Amino acid sequence: IPQGAGQWSAAWLEAPALPLWEGQPPGAPKVAPSKSATLDPTFITGVIRPEIRVFRPQKGNGRALLAIPGGAYNFVSSRNEGLDVARVFTGLGYTVFVLVYRLPGEGWADRWDVPLQDAQRAMRLIRSRAEHFGIDRSVAVVGFSAGGHLAASLITSGRHAVYEARDAADELDPVPSCAGLIYPVIAVTPPYTHALSAQTLLG
Repeated sequence: IPQGAGQWSAAWLEAPALPLWEGQPPGAPKVAPSKSATLDPTFITGVIRPEIRVFRPQKGNGRALLAIPGGAYNFVSSRNEGLDVARVFTGLGYTVFVLVYRLPGEGWADRWDVPLQDAQRAMRLIRSRAEHFGIDRSVAVVGFSAGGHLAASLITSGRHAVYEARDAADELDPVPSCAGLIYPVIAVTPPYTHALSAQTLLG
């Protein structure tokens, strides 16, 4: 187990988890995703039930941030691009939601839409529960690497219907109020792409 993994596990597991979907997510996989036995445990794979982990500040400023970790669409880098981000921004008064999204190479139908389905749903759920969390609906997003690509997809394609509405939350706007794209995968063609991310997303 890598140094610091125990502290990561405790902090991560103590954070409330809000499932994105009741029942099965859209596009059930042909084969159930399985967790990697070889990767660092802070690199999440085998995502069957996507979620947002909720990190609340001691004193809130009424603002919210959706953090989208990277991982080349092969894993979700939950510590350095999730938990560490939450620590910094909750210290500034933000309520931080870290997205654990489904990975397109794990057998899901319409693989290229799967991460965006989860990101759209996450933004809508956050806004639908703004009063509960003591935040306004001006939700920002920050994405890293492949998560930066997903954050950019929210900006450019956030209102594109990629799943059938399930409840009233899906009537809300999923486009973030502002965005930070950190070393993002920003294209799927050379020379500006990251080949593994593009291949995993598109097949």
